[in-house]
Amino acid sequence: MLTTLLIIIGGCLGAIGTFQLQKVGISPVVASCGVGLLGALIGYLMKNEDLAMVIFAGSFVGMTTVSIASLPIMLIAGLACGVLYVFTEPIFVGYGGKLGAIAFVSVAIVLGLFSVLPKEVG
Repeated sequence: MLTTLLIIIGGCLGAIGTFQLQKVGISPVVASCGVGLLGALIGYLMKNEDLAMVIFAGSFVGMTTVSIASLPIMLIAGLACGVLYVFTEPIFVGYGGKLGAIAFVSVAIVLGLFSVLPKEVG
């Protein structure tokens, strides 16, 4: 239970970290690399490979351009990323693109939801 919660929070922190670095002028790719390296270090120190992976997946979420996203959207998309990671963990083990696909689906779902909600919410 605690590990699952930590993984979900890790996805959120990866997304927010990358998005905030992007907002201060760092390119999305470099921001994602930095957050991914930090996530790898945290995962190594905590002896939890899944935590490192979900932080990296969250960093892909955070690469969303600042012109179409906001901090609340990134927060929710990061949480969605963590939840999707938990549910898809046993699926497609060993195949490439899993983390990017999780990030894409997370952002697509959240942006889709925010596009149908009243503008005051987003």
